Amino acid sequence: MNIKKTSLLLLLFCSASLMAQTVKQFAGIANDVDPWAKYENTTVALSAARFYEPEGITWDKNGYMWITEKNKIRLVIGTQVYIRAGKLGAGDMSQSYRNGTGTGGDFSGAHFFAPSSIVTDPTSGVIYIVDSYNHAIRKMDAFVNVGNGQVVSTFAGADVQTNNVGLSGKTDGTGLNARFNDPKGIVRDASGNMYVTDWSNFTIRKVTSGGVVTTLAGKAGVTGFADGIGTAATFAGPYGIAQLDLNNLVVSDMDNGTIRTVHMTSGVVTTICGKAEDWGYTDGSFANARFNAPRGLAVVDGKIYVCDGPVIRVIDVNTKTVSTFAGSSSATGNLDGEGTAARFGELVGIAYDGKTSLYVTDHVYNVIKKVNINSLAPTVNFSASKTKAVVDAEIITLTNTSAGKQATSLNWTITPASYSITGGSLTADNLKIKFTATGFYNVKLTVTNSYGTDDSLKSNYISVSTVGIKEIPENISVGVYPNPSNGIFTLQSLYGNFPIQSYEVIDITGKLILSKSCSNSLTENFDISNAQSGFYFIRVKTSQGANTLKLQKI
Repeated sequence: MNIKKTSLLLLLFCSASLMAQTVKQFAGIANDVDPWAKYENTTVALSAARFYEPEGITWDKNGYMWITEKNKIRLVIGTQVYIRAGKLGAGDMSQSYRNGTGTGGDFSGAHFFAPSSIVTDPTSGVIYIVDSYNHAIRKMDAFVNVGNGQVVSTFAGADVQTNNVGLSGKTDGTGLNARFNDPKGIVRDASGNMYVTDWSNFTIRKVTSGGVVTTLAGKAGVTGFADGIGTAATFAGPYGIAQLDLNNLVVSDMDNGTIRTVHMTSGVVTTICGKAEDWGYTDGSFANARFNAPRGLAVVDGKIYVCDGPVIRVIDVNTKTVSTFAGSSSATGNLDGEGTAARFGELVGIAYDGKTSLYVTDHVYNVIKKVNINSLAPTVNFSASKTKAVVDAEIITLTNTSAGKQATSLNWTITPASYSITGGSLTADNLKIKFTATGFYNVKLTVTNSYGTDDSLKSNYISVSTVGIKEIPENISVGVYPNPSNGIFTLQSLYGNFPIQSYEVIDITGKLILSKSCSNSLTENFDISNAQSGFYFIRVKTSQGANTLKLQKI
């Protein structure tokens, strides 16, 4: 096993994220002290699980989550964590190489040695695991149910052993004839080809669905940072890998502190950001951005999310900028929060759930965190050109002000339906309406995009009457209680020094139903219990001025 020593420059530079992202603990008991406690050998709840250096995450065709850690493969169904394969025992004392079924001891079950990345075949459900220190790509049968064990075999790479560890090498070949040297990351394309970062060979390997292994880029045994085609390009420590678009992979070259792209057919390698051997946490343009120890990668909506020590960085290939998405480069810890207020220890693996969240694995605290990408799913909001003092036949404009990605559909709902459309439509961002009856109107907007659906209902949002009741001032000097009421209300001077001089109660049509002159009292009771149930306005004149309040008689 070839373990690299890297010299990393730590710059305590932290850039605030453009939009706060919600970080919450998903699984595991934070533990950065006792290495013997960093494992679990039984089925357990997510919140009670102990992990030992969890790293890779993927989802199978059933939507179940799979997790790799130091010596095991785990499965999450609902709130439970199951161990599906691996040698039971302490995570740092039960690592070896053995094909078999499920879990076991020295001479039974499947054994792993520091499995890192993991992918699944979305059709068959077969799972492929990068068994890093065994220098192999392992294959695990599709999950059937908890009671059925899953057979683990070697798909490509070492099937011979030295001291219970798979044999390393650099040979291209088919299946067991191929050799790897500390492979780390894996991604699978739509055709079933897999691409692997071969860490200690400094290469990117391609593995077909038939197990044929070839070297796509980099030269085995040669380290460097040169861009180029195929073996003319060099890497210093390729770690994370993801598919950027239909033609290109993106790779984190950890020991160079750079992010590279690799063309999936030609093998052309291009450095897009970071500067080789100039490490740091600097955000900004591609020319100025610096990375410290980039590892796991995920691509969502064209943006690249990178695990970089205690932070998640985001690379926008359109604007050619790098920013800090969550966490802080100047402070570590295990803290949930929004964006840069959250804290991590050392992030290694990252995976996208296909919806609105990333999941990251932390090697210091041995936990899994869920990070919501707040800019994806819709967050519905809207405004109206006017909500009070609206008279019938007056045209009001409703405007969609929702956040999130572009809507694929939206729908306005206005009740009661006593209105007509004068511009736009119920499925447009802007809607112009005029009301044909007095009353209070509820407005609801529902927005759907490719990441989800959200809605917002504003009750009694627009008030329409035959008279122009002015908006209630923000700094009113009198209050009314209880409200709503069965008809008996009390007016009360809010501050005790603005006596009530008079008041008028008006129904929604503008009809005066009660009026009274007062003798500068601080409290006045009035009764409209004989009036119909509904909404009313009360105009109150005090020594401070006039106030208009809304009443509800039930």
